[in-house]
Amino acid sequence: MPSEYAELMNAIFRDRPWDASPEAHVHDGDGDARARRLPRTPKGVTVGEVDLNGLGGECLTKRGNAGWVLYVHGGGYMSGSARERREVCQYIADVHGRNVMSCNYRLAPEHLWPAQIDDTLTAWEGVLARGIDPADVIVAGESAGGTLALSLAFVLKGRGMAQPGGIMALSPSVTQAESLPSHSANVATDYLLRDAVEKGALRMVYGGPACTEGFLRDPVVSPLYGDFSGLPPVFLSASDTECLVDDARVLYQRLREAGHPAALDIQHGCPHAFQMFPRMPEARDALAAGFAFFARQARA
Repeated sequence: MPSEYAELMNAIFRDRPWDASPEAHVHDGDGDARARRLPRTPKGVTVGEVDLNGLGGECLTKRGNAGWVLYVHGGGYMSGSARERREVCQYIADVHGRNVMSCNYRLAPEHLWPAQIDDTLTAWEGVLARGIDPADVIVAGESAGGTLALSLAFVLKGRGMAQPGGIMALSPSVTQAESLPSHSANVATDYLLRDAVEKGALRMVYGGPACTEGFLRDPVVSPLYGDFSGLPPVFLSASDTECLVDDARVLYQRLREAGHPAALDIQHGCPHAFQMFPRMPEARDALAAGFAFFARQARA
């Protein structure tokens, strides 16, 4: 059974009005985040602002930590911020022994693709400019942020740039070119995304009707269709009741068929992108599985 916290979040999303129109997502920077109560910072964790080659963000550190996470927030490329993901980032810094840099990026509809992946690359370059070994960095993110983490690896590969030590893609979307079974089958149980995936809502960010089949199958847009050779180990996580669960399952199958190091964790009955709520036991379990996977890869 889902935890009480998972059921609570499902109820909140189920009862919340949903407007999928682009106008509903026009943002004012961190306005939504300012209106929310920020979580209490765990003892020993320090939170500060960071500049990643001109991109704003947050840096969360704890004495004794080793290694880094570059965290890329989700929000359908249309909402979210580093500040809004402080809870999960400070949890990682506190519990999983890695310092975290969490980056902002330009949002749609004001800024369409490729602004989001361009800014993710800028953030990556900003991390490396601090003298951090790329092998010591895991690039992580939930929802669209998980997609950007995967997309970044293909951008880096195409440019011959250093790869991170791992990719943690939490409830990512991995294809814009085709519909997977869960995109429609789980509409009734995914109270956050509802029918947005089935209707191809993200295509608006990529230019809408102007998108060609070839563009939609570019692995930077749809990581499912990429050549995974040369990419770092990949950890995938999803809930069995969310619309994007088959994205994680199918990508994991492709990775395994290619002999690529990968792991998949499926939790039960949780909302989309549940991993960003570490008060939820399932989120803690998923994150623990991910960091345990990368620890095993480091020892291999």
